[in-house]
This record gives sequence, structure tokens and C-alpha cells, in this order.
Amino acid sequence: MNMLKTEKDIFLDGKRFIYIKDRLAGGSVFVSQDRSEYLRTSTKEEIEGEVNLTKDLYNRKFPVPLILKTGILENGINYYIEKSIGDRVFGDIFKEETRSFNYVNDESFNMFIEIIKKYCEVQFNKKNFVPHNINSLDEVISISNVMKNNEPSYKIKESFIRAYEKAKQRVMSLPWGYIQPDLNAFNILPNGIIDFELSGFGPVGYDVLTNIYFNRMWPSEKIAYIFTDNQIIKYIKEVDKIAIKKGLPLISQYIDDFLVLKTIWGTAKDKESENNPQSNLDFWNWRVKIRDWSIHQYLNGKNIDTSQFEKIGTSI
Repeated sequence: MNMLKTEKDIFLDGKRFIYIKDRLAGGSVFVSQDRSEYLRTSTKEEIEGEVNLTKDLYNRKFPVPLILKTGILENGINYYIEKSIGDRVFGDIFKEETRSFNYVNDESFNMFIEIIKKYCEVQFNKKNFVPHNINSLDEVISISNVMKNNEPSYKIKESFIRAYEKAKQRVMSLPWGYIQPDLNAFNILPNGIIDFELSGFGPVGYDVLTNIYFNRMWPSEKIAYIFTDNQIIKYIKEVDKIAIKKGLPLISQYIDDFLVLKTIWGTAKDKESENNPQSNLDFWNWRVKIRDWSIHQYLNGKNIDTSQFEKIGTSI
């Protein structure tokens, strides 16, 4: 049982914070009644790490929230409060549009791109680069969790290792910087990006490019939103423009390297499934299938066509 979890509202400094959801890192998320502030709870270590990181990113001009306060609640649980950077995540906006129109509207998609462009401007800035550390990629990809929860079969294990090593060596040619491995529309708002508890250091552009394919990492019954092919093309072109502006190689050259790493990461399992190994077995089998297929494509010099994921994942 998660002792940090609470679905009760919190009253603090004369304000009421309303429960929203549980967090991947443990604890919960709350919003003030006027929606101007968000309160996040977790362990002392987790909170300290997130606060220090968010402050660092904020000072570096990343589009992240301003930390307003930290402390300990009466029940002994640590928390921090951040300034709101939007009422609704793009994931919710995109989900509604897809239900109504079968795809994401260009107007909201263009707003989405603007935040990504701001993020790229900072991530691609050489002032924010860090020394290369190939071992840090293991943490970003959660390779130990992958091997524990969805270890490749004997038949593909050699290919798995070769693909992973090849991708690691390829992306080492890029600058290393701050990345958010779980970057997707559900943690991106009109004024910035949230949920950096899973962040780390890795090749710049990895999180940005895999973000545009996030919706295809889910079986059809779980897909929340759909981007058109033209939207995906436009997104990648905008990322490449900023890379060129910053003196970097075209980030799009690394799409297949990033995708094979992303599909490996996608089999690490979340805490809920780790705590209940029999839950969502069909989903994790689906993820393993697209991972193994991506590895095969990658090692054979073929593009990883994400539009094929549903077909591959549901194959017998």
C-alpha cells in the first residue's frame, strides 16, 4: 500500500487544494480552488530532488513552473507547491478533439508546437549541455526495469543487446543535456511542461522527437489522440529548424535510433503493473511485440514505421 497516497483534499495556509490524481513517483497531485497553484506530495527525497531540478530548469529558462513553497503536511508527508502554467494538459484537449473529429485540430496542435519550440530553444542551447555519460542512458531508458519485467526472450536477446548498443553509440554523437523521458501531451500545457520526476541526462532531442509518436505506443483501444501525418511532418521540421539554428545536426537523422530506445523503454512497466504482475498482460505483450519488431527493423537498416505498431502489436 502506498502510504503517501491520499484522495482527501488538503487545507493549507487558508487555501483548499483539491485531489486530482496519484503520481507515478508516489504521492498525489492537488490543485487550488482557483487553479492558480498545484501541490504535489511524495517522499522527502523525491520532493527535494524534484524541487532542486525544477528550480535549476527554471533558472536555465526551460518552460517549467515556478516553485512557490515546500514543506511537510500535518500527516508528515512532504510537499511542494508550484505556480500553475495552464488549466488543461494538451492530452485532454487532444483526446476531446480526436473523439469529435477523429484527429487533433491544427489550431491546438500549433499551440502544442510553440511550447515544444520553446523547450527546444533551451534544450539545444550549448550553455545547458552536460558531459557525455553513456551509463546515464541506462537510467533514462530504465534498462534494469526492462530486463526485470520484460526481459527479451532467448530468441531475440542477442539482437536486443546489439540494437541497444548500436543506438547508444549513435546518439553519443549528439550533445548531452536535460531530457524528460516521458514527455508527452499529458504533461505539456499551453504555458509549459510539468512532471519532471522521471527526468535525466541524455541525447538532446530524444524526448522531443519521441513525444510526437507517443500516441502510437498504445493499442487502438487505449489510444487517446491521433496526429495526422502532416502534423507529424510539420512537428519534425520545426524541431530540425531549431537544431540548425543552434548549430546541431538534423535531429530527424536520429529518429530510428530514438524509436528503438523508446520502444525498449516502453517495456519497463509502471509501478502499478510491477505491484500486480498479472495486470495488463495483454498490453505489455503488445509493447514487447512492437519493441522486438522495432529491433528487427533497426538492425536490418529499415525505418521504424510507427503506423505499423498496431498491426504488429495485435499479430498472433
